[in-house]
Amino acid sequence: MFDISFSELLVISVVALVVIGPEKLPKVARTAGAFFGRLQRFVTQVKEEVNRETRFAELQTLQQEVQSGLQQSYDEIEHSILPVEPPAAALVDAEVTSETKKPRKPRQRKTAVADEAAAAAGTEQPVLDADPQAQLFAVADSPKRPRRPRNTAKKAAAVSDAEQNPLA
Repeated sequence: MFDISFSELLVISVVALVVIGPEKLPKVARTAGAFFGRLQRFVTQVKEEVNRETRFAELQTLQQEVQSGLQQSYDEIEHSILPVEPPAAALVDAEVTSETKKPRKPRQRKTAVADEAAAAAGTEQPVLDADPQAQLFAVADSPKRPRRPRNTAKKAAAVSDAEQNPLA
């Protein structure tokens, strides 16, 4: 990694001894060792993660290759076993079943006439489906009646009692 010789390490340690002092040097050396240890563990973890991701990507490509090979062999076996053209009896049965089915007409809403009249008049009405219960849950356009005020006299009395006698 770094090309540091023993003589360079010796010079660095002498300079550190002079600058830091003999009393704080062991503590600084311990802290620096712990820092470099953490750095090495972090680099090792990153390398392992990268290797794991590359192995996973290789496994995914291998899986895709195996699946495509299996699909090709399955298709070959299927074509060798099954005939290429369906029998004539199956074609006749398919034509008979398609002719016997009647085409469905789209459902029409019962309120289509009312919607058209409302659109012509410029007013909007809620769209109700053919479901008879939909009319039960339709929102009326009438304004709400105001509610009766609750009995606030008891609350006002309780508040005034608490204000007069706070220790009670």
